[in-house]
Amino acid sequence: MNIFPFLLSLFVVITPASDFDCDGQILNATIRNNLNGDFSIVTDLEKVDQGAFVVIDWKEISLMLPVSFQKGEITFTDRKWLWSYQDKEKGLHQETPRLSQLIQTGEIIEHECKLPIKEIT
Repeated sequence: MNIFPFLLSLFVVITPASDFDCDGQILNATIRNNLNGDFSIVTDLEKVDQGAFVVIDWKEISLMLPVSFQKGEITFTDRKWLWSYQDKEKGLHQETPRLSQLIQTGEIIEHECKLPIKEIT
């Protein structure tokens, strides 16, 4: 039995980034757990609790979206806006999270989000 891969897996965490390029503008997303009222910042997507929410600051928009516990998903939504790191269709996509917006006509606008390219200096 090789124990090294097992031990290595204990150190692998799914750490969400906080800054993304969404439609050419910087979006900041901070996830906080609040099951115990402590508002602790989430540094591992596998540890999102039932009281979690994401705070999104983008363009002139500030959103606070509650977690939506659907099996196999890591998604936050208020039913008008949706922010997702994992869904059944694409699996885990933390480097290209989904941001979508439901507008009054019933149309869903998908915003393109990705990790920003870091300049090498």
